[in-house]
Amino acid sequence: MKKFYFPLHTVLNYKQQVLDNLRNEQAQIISDIVKAEKRIDDLQNQDRSWAAELHEKRQRGMTVLEMGTYEKYLYNLRVREKLEKEALSQLEERKEEKRKQVVAAKTETASIELLKEKKLAQYEYQAQKNEEIFIEEFVSNVRSKSLQEQNA
Repeated sequence: MKKFYFPLHTVLNYKQQVLDNLRNEQAQIISDIVKAEKRIDDLQNQDRSWAAELHEKRQRGMTVLEMGTYEKYLYNLRVREKLEKEALSQLEERKEEKRKQVVAAKTETASIELLKEKKLAQYEYQAQKNEEIFIEEFVSNVRSKSLQEQNA
C-alpha cells in the first residue's frame, strides 16, 4: 500500500512556522513589558528617595539653588516616568494585538491539523478495507485451487 500523503503538508508547516514566529514575538514583547515595568519601579524609587532627601534638606535648610536643582531633577524623573508609562501602555497594546494574531494563527493551524487527522483516519480505514479484500481474495483463491485439485 502506498504511503500516506497529505497535500496540505507544506501549508501546515508554513502555518506552524508563522505561529512559532508570532509566539516568539509575543515573548519578546512580554520581556520588553517586564523591563519597562522595572524601569518604572526604579524611577518611582528614585523619585521617593530624592523627594525624601529634598524634604530632609529643607528641614535643615538649603540654598535656593540647591532646592531648584532638586526640584528640576525630580521633575525630570517624573517626566521620564510618564514617558515610560506611555511606552508601557503601547507595549500592552502590542501584546494584546500579538495575542490576537497568535490565537488566529493557532486556530488556522489547528484546523489544518484536524483535517490532516481526518484524512489519515480515512487513509487508514481504506488501507484496512483493501487489506481485508486482499485477504478474502487470497483465501478464495486458495479454496478454489484446493477444490480444483480435489476434483481432478
